[in-house]
Amino acid sequence: MKTITIQLQNDKDAELLMDLLRITKFESDIETFEESDTISGEELNVFNERVEEYRKDPSKGKDLQEVKKILKGKYGV
Repeated sequence: MKTITIQLQNDKDAELLMDLLRITKFESDIETFEESDTISGEELNVFNERVEEYRKDPSKGKDLQEVKKILKGKYGV
């Protein structure tokens, strides 16, 4: 399964896109949500776990250049 996220600047465009998708085979798979500037408790827990893992062993982390290289190789980004 693939997930595609599309961010639209206004509700009118979002409604138009959802209407277009509803007339396709994707009708039952459309899910919408409002973006929030806050993070959930679950997201905060994941963040805290990852920070703790990094603190225990920073050598397991990757620097930004390494991450960019991985993404470019995998996705051409």
